[in-house]
Amino acid sequence: MVNVSEVAGNETTTNLLGNALLALTEHPAELARVQRDPALVPALVEEALRYDSPAQAVFRETTCDTELAGVAIPRGSIVVPLLASANRDESAFPNAERFEVTRERTSHVAFGFGVHFCLGAALARLEARVALEELFELRGLARKPGAEPERIDSFVLRGLRSLPLAFQ
Repeated sequence: MVNVSEVAGNETTTNLLGNALLALTEHPAELARVQRDPALVPALVEEALRYDSPAQAVFRETTCDTELAGVAIPRGSIVVPLLASANRDESAFPNAERFEVTRERTSHVAFGFGVHFCLGAALARLEARVALEELFELRGLARKPGAEPERIDSFVLRGLRSLPLAFQ
């Protein structure tokens, strides 16, 4: 099993970039919007985090007996909050299945929440912003024709092993 804390700040940021580029190539109107207005890159980073989070779930141990949605959860139980599901919650994000770089609400949980909020969130945002701004200096970003992306094999992390891109 992959321990997210062992790859935090490395694989997660890499996956953020790959997931963002994949979403952009799958949504060419959004890609064109960001290329026309590079000031949207920070919003793009937030939407990419919400839309296709690098960490899909976290493991937690309950510290006391509790109940959730009518289900008793004893103290010491392992629970797996699904961050990816929360980030696609229609009650929190209208049209949650759509990738929209100009989405108004950006309070996703891609970096966790509460006392477990990612210490490296600001650095990850900065790294992603800088990398994407540099990539957008190259024109004609598109998926390589006929080449399909390949995902990593993990149920906790979501990212790409490969994403063949072309630039004109």
